[in-house]
Amino acid sequence: TAVVLLGVTVQASAQPSVDELKRNVQERSQKVAEYRALLDDSDRSVRLAALDVMLKSDDTAMRALAYEAGFKSSDATMRAVTLKNRVAGLSAIVVEVELRDNASEGEKKVSTKWGGTYAFDKKSFDEKTGTFKTSGKSKSGTGQVVGTTVQFHQQYCDGSFQLGEGAVLQGTLGCRSGWEGKFKGTIKLH
Repeated sequence: TAVVLLGVTVQASAQPSVDELKRNVQERSQKVAEYRALLDDSDRSVRLAALDVMLKSDDTAMRALAYEAGFKSSDATMRAVTLKNRVAGLSAIVVEVELRDNASEGEKKVSTKWGGTYAFDKKSFDEKTGTFKTSGKSKSGTGQVVGTTVQFHQQYCDGSFQLGEGAVLQGTLGCRSGWEGKFKGTIKLH
């Protein structure tokens, strides 16, 4: 019992006091505000440099702030940099599949079989070129991020998706063989 009590006492004393916690939170808040100001700077090169540093940060809050600002930006370069970094960090890509108004019976069967989603693993990503490799049963292939577009080519399906409002890609998935059809698709990046 004494050992357990000692463990509890050590843990309790390791916690910061309310004043220390408040001071740490205020310092952190000031730092976040300074980074946010850099993302809104009137000089485009400062905005891009801040975005790049924040996207590569080990700090989860900084990365989240950068993704939010980058995807909401009206600057196409900031959106492209944000998209490239987001795709680089994904281990899998999930396309929410939607049938077109004039969908064939075959397309309806495929969509039902997929359960409304087409997903694949992303094996690797080359930050310089924006190219990546995909894997999965019948889903091995290549892809690339070009500006604000993500494209991929696989054994049976190809996709092309454009960054829309916020962190959402919209486009078309075209498939062959037993999955024949053309499908509208959405990839949510948040």
